[in-house]
Amino acid sequence: MVRLVVLRAVPLPLLFLLLLLGGLSGCTPLPPKPEQQQATADDLPQWQDGMLASLSQGEHHPAVASLFAKAEQARQQQLWRKAMTYLDQARQIQPRNPAVFYRQAWVSLQMGDAVRAEQLLQRALVFAGGDMELTRRLRLLMAEALDAQGRGEEARRLRQQAAWDV
Repeated sequence: MVRLVVLRAVPLPLLFLLLLLGGLSGCTPLPPKPEQQQATADDLPQWQDGMLASLSQGEHHPAVASLFAKAEQARQQQLWRKAMTYLDQARQIQPRNPAVFYRQAWVSLQMGDAVRAEQLLQRALVFAGGDMELTRRLRLLMAEALDAQGRGEEARRLRQQAAWDV
């Protein structure tokens, strides 16, 4: 049962303040939206001698982490289109997450589409912000994409630039 209390003796500004404080007392800050969560270099899979250790590494939004795990299973079976489908879904959830673009670029390289890999990595660099380690790792993968396109000199310069970022 709800009771209505009339506060006649309380001045209007004080009443307003009491209502405001009472209404805000249970408020907590909202968690960041999935598309606002910032990726770091730790969220990228480890790159070792032309191979990616796992597509499911890093700390991510639960839905994205699940899609990365599915993409990893597809990677292990070399089902590249299926892996890309899962990564496309992850990008719909977090369209500004450079870790998603990184994984898509790697899968694109496995599919023989180095041009698309380069484009995805360029987008990832836009969203990498000031994280130098993240930028360095993106550049190293981009050098692989450039090599696959026969652009060895550009790849060499990019690797050199990535070495300076350390």
